[in-house]
Amino acid sequence: MSQPPPPPNQPPSGGFGAPQDPKDQPSYGYPQPGQPPQAPAGPPQTPPPGQPPTPPPGGAYGYPQPGQPPQAPAGPPQTPPPGQPPTPPPGGAYGYPQPGQPTPPPGGFGAPVPPGQHPGAYPTMPMGSGMPGGPGNGNKNKIIAIVAAAVAVVLIAGLGVFFLTKDDSDGNDESKGDDKGSSEGSSGGGDPKGGGDPKKPQNVEGKLVISENSPKVSDLTTAEGGWATDKVFAKSGVDAIVGYGLDNGSKKWSIPLKGEVCTASRQKTEDNRAALVTRETKSSKAKCNRLMVIDLDEGEELWSKTLPGEPTTNDNVTLAEGVVATAWIGGSAGYNIESKKEIWAAENSGDCRDEGYAGGKQLVAVTRCGSYDSPKFSIQKVNPKNGKPTKKFDAMPKNVEAVRVASTQPLTLEVAAGDSSASDVFMITDDWKGIDGQIRLGNRYYSGCSTETESCLRMGVTDKVVTLSTKTHSGQDGSTNEIMAFDRKGKTKWMVEGGPNREIMPIGTDGDNVIGYKRPTYDKGGEVVSVDAAGKATTVLRMPSDKLEDEKAISISSISSTNPATYHNGYFFMDQDLISDRKPIGDEERKLVVGYGPR
Repeated sequence: MSQPPPPPNQPPSGGFGAPQDPKDQPSYGYPQPGQPPQAPAGPPQTPPPGQPPTPPPGGAYGYPQPGQPPQAPAGPPQTPPPGQPPTPPPGGAYGYPQPGQPTPPPGGFGAPVPPGQHPGAYPTMPMGSGMPGGPGNGNKNKIIAIVAAAVAVVLIAGLGVFFLTKDDSDGNDESKGDDKGSSEGSSGGGDPKGGGDPKKPQNVEGKLVISENSPKVSDLTTAEGGWATDKVFAKSGVDAIVGYGLDNGSKKWSIPLKGEVCTASRQKTEDNRAALVTRETKSSKAKCNRLMVIDLDEGEELWSKTLPGEPTTNDNVTLAEGVVATAWIGGSAGYNIESKKEIWAAENSGDCRDEGYAGGKQLVAVTRCGSYDSPKFSIQKVNPKNGKPTKKFDAMPKNVEAVRVASTQPLTLEVAAGDSSASDVFMITDDWKGIDGQIRLGNRYYSGCSTETESCLRMGVTDKVVTLSTKTHSGQDGSTNEIMAFDRKGKTKWMVEGGPNREIMPIGTDGDNVIGYKRPTYDKGGEVVSVDAAGKATTVLRMPSDKLEDEKAISISSISSTNPATYHNGYFFMDQDLISDRKPIGDEERKLVVGYGPR
C-alpha cells in the first residue's frame, strides 16, 4: 500500500521512496520550501526563479526502484505558502541539473502539481498531449489539441515570447552540454533510420526548397501524412498525395485520394512504403474504412483494402516488421505489406480492446480493459505473422487514464495519471516486467506527445536516453528553454540550451544522436542541431533569415506535438496535420509544407 505524499515543506515519515539526507541540488524547476514552485516565465520583467532545495541522493520521494511500479497519487497536496521572491542560483545555466541525478517528483506518480504561477507570467495550458481518447473521439481530439495549441502559441507570442534582440549568432556551430555529464544515444518524430553519429555538413547554411500553400477548404480538414526520402518529400493534401522534389520543390508525382485522410503512418518502411486510412468518398460523413499502401519512390498506390467492421473514425495506423496495423473504436486489423493478405481482424468485445498500435523497430499494441472511468492498460508485443502477443507489460499503475508510445524499442511510454494531462514518462525494463525509470513532467517539462497512441513528435528516444523540452522561462535576452536528457533510470545526463531568445525542442533521432530544432527569433532563421551521446550539439542546418515568413507559417513548438518536423539526410521539413478553413490574417499565406536543404 503506498503512502500519500507529505504536506508541503515536511519530509515523508518513511516508507516507499523516503528520502535520505540531502546532498545534491535537484534538477530544473524543483520548488524551494516556503516558496512558490517553478513556473514558466513570462515577459522579461518577471522575477527570476528561486534557489531549489536539495533532494535525497538515492532518488526523491516517490521515485520508483528498478522493476517496481511508481507510486500512485493519494490526493492533491496542499498549496505551499507564498514565499519571498527567489534569487537566481549561483553558477551554471538556468535550471541546469546535477549530473546523474534523478528527476525529483514533488509527490508520487501522477500527483497534482501545486500552483506555481508567478504574478505576471503568461498562463500555462496542457496542450492536447496525454488527453485520454474516449469512445467516438476519432479526429475530434486532434482538432481540439491543434486548435488549443494554436491559441496558446498566439497568446505566448502576444505576451512577449518573440522579442527584438541582438544577433545571437556568434559564428559558432557547436555547443556543449555539461562536461561532467555523459549519455549514449532511436525513435521519435525525426528519421530513426538516419546514419548514426552524422558528420557536420560542409555548409550548414540552408535554402528554401519547398514552400507549398495550403489548399482552400470549406471545413477543417485532416491532411496527416508526410514522409522524406532521398528524392522527394511526400505530403498528403485534400485531393492527392504529392511528391515534391528536393531541388526546387517541383511536383514529381501525385497519387489521387478518393476521400479525406483520416490518419497516416508516422513511419515509412526501409524500401519507402507508407500507409494511410482515408474516407471512402469525398463526403465528410463518409466512413474511415479505406486502408491504402503507397510507394514513395514510384509515386503510386500499391494496394488498398476496405477495413472490416465499417469504422466511422480512425486515428491509428502504423508500420513494423513488414506489417501495416490499424485500430479503431470497433476493432483492429493487420495486413502483410507484400502479400496484401489479412493477418488478423478483430472486433472489440467484452471490456477489452486494442486502443492503438505503435511501430518502428517492433509492433506493439496498447490494450485497454475495464470501464471508461476506471481503465486498466497493458502493452503487448505483437507477432507480425499472426497478430498474437509474444510479450506483455502489465505493471501499469491503476490510476493511469491514457498511454502514448514514444518508442517501441526500448519501450518508452508517456502516461496521463489522475486527470486528462500527461504526467509521467516511463522507461520500461528490457524484459518488460517493470518500470526501470520515471520522469515526472510536473511544471518543469513539456509533454512530448499529442492525443493518439503514436504521437510523440516532441521527444527523442535512443537506446540510452530520453529527451524532453523544459518549459520556457526568462533568459538574459528574452524567453528561452532547454532540451534535457535522461538515462533509462530517469537520471539527468546532459542539457542543451536554446540560446538567447530561442526555444529548442527534440524532434526525433538520427542513429544514436538526438535531433533538435531551434525556433526562429524575430529576425533570425531557425536551426537544426544534432546532439551526440555526450550532449555536444552541432548545428547541421541553419534556415535563411530572409525567408522567415515561410518558416513561421507552420507552428513547430514545444507546447504542441501536432505538426511534424522531419530531418532527413541534410534536409528539414515542416508540414501541417490539419488544414484550416479560416481566412488568414492580412496578407499571410498558410502553408501545407515547407522544406529546407543545404545551399
